[in-house]
Amino acid sequence: MSGPLPEGTFQGFNNCALTVTRAEGERTAAGFEQTSTQAILQQGADAQESGRALERAQQLYETGDVLVFAGEGVEDVRPGDSAELDMDDGRTLNGSVEEVISLDNSLLLTL
Repeated sequence: MSGPLPEGTFQGFNNCALTVTRAEGERTAAGFEQTSTQAILQQGADAQESGRALERAQQLYETGDVLVFAGEGVEDVRPGDSAELDMDDGRTLNGSVEEVISLDNSLLLTL
């Protein structure tokens, strides 16, 4: 998702568009079977990346986290929800919500 933010969206210090989704489905004998994805939150935000580390297991992958300050409430977001950040510099960061901090409308995401 990219493009201009909806009118009335918080504009101060925005450096990304934040989209949080939640998988919906049911538990079966085969495990969790996803039937759909629900959009929980979609707005501009300020993302502050921490240091990243390259990890080597059977393949090389990158780990890190991002603290995201949303322009509006994050009360409907839960740990485990998926998050996508479309950064102003053209990068897209995908991760999951690790912690929801309602006091300052922030989310800690792991990548």
